[in-house]
Parts: sequence; structure tokens; C-alpha cells
Amino acid sequence: MALEELFKAALQEARTINVDDLWEEPELPVTYWVFLLSGVNQQEEKDIAIELLFWKAFLAKHSARVICIQSSDRKEFRCCSSIFGVVNCPTLIFSDNPEMNGFIKIDSQLLFRLVEQKGSLQRFLTKIHSLVENGHSISKVQVMLDNEKFWSSLKLVYKEVKTLISFSKDL
Repeated sequence: MALEELFKAALQEARTINVDDLWEEPELPVTYWVFLLSGVNQQEEKDIAIELLFWKAFLAKHSARVICIQSSDRKEFRCCSSIFGVVNCPTLIFSDNPEMNGFIKIDSQLLFRLVEQKGSLQRFLTKIHSLVENGHSISKVQVMLDNEKFWSSLKLVYKEVKTLISFSKDL
């Protein structure tokens, strides 16, 4: 009986949190997202950034890292646009590792289409994130993105979006 009481007390203590516990990150991220944009003064780009940050804050939480880099963040923007080969903004790049070895790049036209349809960008982000969270590598995600079935679930035609996605050579 004493062992059972000790076990119950340990469980109760594990459930108790303090305010400072809110700032701890209980898990490591599984996806990393870089959003390159001209600037938040561009309404369409601002809408995408808001959706992305809302998704991170309320759905992905600690399991994703998101950074938005404006062209005015000269050093960071130059670094990312050079490494990822970005010409047009906005562009969303994601990977399953912080070094971004092996990444997938989403062109501005696809981002605009996703944000046009209410909830589509959020569904896209969640779908990608869930695939990685469930053990699929970024190269496996590439295979899935290169499939008509994936896009039809987002109410997009694969033939129209396939040129708006590019993959790093590392995949």
C-alpha cells in the first residue's frame, strides 16, 4: 500500500507546474521553417507570415521552429537567399534539421494560392509537419509532394503546382 501512495504522490507532483515551467521547451523541434519576404508592408506577404506564425504558436508549438526574414534584415536575407537560391519573395523553405541539409522550397505563387483558400496554408503546414513528426524524412516528404493525391487533398491541381516546388540537391 505504501508503494501505491508513493506512486500517486509522484504522479501528482509531475502534473503540478509553476509559471516558470511555461517557458521550458519540453520537446525538440522536428521541422524548421524559413520564410523570406520583401517586407511586412506587403499585405499578401504579411498575411502569409501571420498564418505561419499563428500555426507555429497554436498548433506546432515547440515541435517546430519558424523564422521570418525580411529583405531589410540584410545579412540574414543575403545568406538565406544565396544558400537556398531564392530570387522571388515570398518564399518558404523547410527541412527536418536545423542545418537545412536537404530542404524543400515553396515558391511565392503557391504560397499565394494556399493563402487565398481559407485554411489551406494551415492545412499544408500541418500536413508537412505531421509527416515529419510521424517519422518521415524530408526526402520521403519530397516523394509525397511529388504526388497528385497530396495536392488534391488541399484542393489544388498537381500539374499546376509542381513547378512551384523545388528540392535541394541533397534530397
